[in-house]
Amino acid sequence: MKSNHFAIIGGGIAGLSAAYYLEKLGIKYTLFEESSQLGDTMNSQAIDEFTIEKTSNTILLSDQRAFDLFNDLDLEIKDLYSQAHNIHIVKNKKCIPLPTSFLSFIKSSLFSANAKLKIITEPFRRNNPYGQEESVSQFIIRRFDKETLDYAVNPFIESIIAGNPDSLSIEYTFPTLYNIEKKYGSIIGGFFYDRKIIKPNKIKSSFFSLKNDISQFAEKFSQLSEDSILCQSKIYDIRKMDDGYNLSFTQNGKDLSFFCNNIISTIPTHKLKKITLDGQQSIDFKELSQISYPPFISISIGFKSEDIACSLRGVKVLVPKCENMNISGVIFYSSSSNKQVEEDHYLLKVVIGSSNQNKLKKISKSQRLDLVMADLKTLFNISGEPLFVRETLWEKSLPQYHVGYGHYKSIMNMIEAKLPNFYFAGNYVNGVSIQDTILSSMDLIDKRLGSDYFLSD
Repeated sequence: MKSNHFAIIGGGIAGLSAAYYLEKLGIKYTLFEESSQLGDTMNSQAIDEFTIEKTSNTILLSDQRAFDLFNDLDLEIKDLYSQAHNIHIVKNKKCIPLPTSFLSFIKSSLFSANAKLKIITEPFRRNNPYGQEESVSQFIIRRFDKETLDYAVNPFIESIIAGNPDSLSIEYTFPTLYNIEKKYGSIIGGFFYDRKIIKPNKIKSSFFSLKNDISQFAEKFSQLSEDSILCQSKIYDIRKMDDGYNLSFTQNGKDLSFFCNNIISTIPTHKLKKITLDGQQSIDFKELSQISYPPFISISIGFKSEDIACSLRGVKVLVPKCENMNISGVIFYSSSSNKQVEEDHYLLKVVIGSSNQNKLKKISKSQRLDLVMADLKTLFNISGEPLFVRETLWEKSLPQYHVGYGHYKSIMNMIEAKLPNFYFAGNYVNGVSIQDTILSSMDLIDKRLGSDYFLSD
């Protein structure tokens, strides 16, 4: 039906998810992707005995709707819940397991006695007395202490979202923590009470990975309706019409146009300013392009198992900024923990977080590798040389929900009000994780179409 034809701009996770949900509802859509490949960062590369993922093959799921998506696509996933607990934090150049129970917390050498006392007595601290927007650092220090920030919060933010807790907003980066404090007056007490509340679609949080490589995610989507997916198609103008929109785009060097009634934009906000509205640059699009997308470096390194003396397998090692190392995190794969690694080999995926980006981007790849290898040898007692090294530089990685991010949320709302049936979905809407990105599309379609299709039984 013409009035229900959607144009989806962008073929990343959000765009593909939107296409999937629309197809399930029997609603016509056309997806425009400017590159030749769907999935954005979700692709893989085979190198000798290894399969290299450009992004993580680990997905945290806590919502039944996102879980069902993978099942519907016949993507085999395996529960990594036990491995999720196998996280180590570096302290004094030693890898210390992150406590996963109260007893292990008490025994752990990761936190000092004073820090442990601050954590245990957190329920007795007062809420934000000023009501002003806080950074993640301000919030954590107020509710716990700086040691908790340094060793329990900073390493996750640095290595996973390439962020700086000093500038990130607690309200938009970790809304669960923010809302729990508002509701219960305590983080620890709030989690205790909150978990007793039955919530629609809520499942036990677990880490999962795809049985095969991550690129299968996009491949499954591309098989749904090939006629509705236009790759190498770049939209450069959106023109408002009486009953919809006319999109001007290029495909394989040709100028073409397309009419639709609804638009879902899922491209990164910094790409929006390249799209004009009625032939004119949009001030609102330009404003959204100011959202920060910092660079991010990941390095995949293969070793023979005999060259690594430590016994770590299937672990994630996170390095706090205060340890003054060049690396921010390491995912430590072996043949026992990852199907993509052959017997007697190890694969290390090293990430360099926000605190070291500027320093390490300015030097050569060989100099960067020397610094990374020095850290790896310190942590993992590596004696041999790498079998291979593959570096990936994301000039613009994940959007940063900085203090004041509410301004950009209001801009998005204003654009959607000005442009009827124009919507946003993606990792800059309600969270940067894969699940958040998927749900941004699902929630949008469910809300705008008034459908209860996605509500779990």
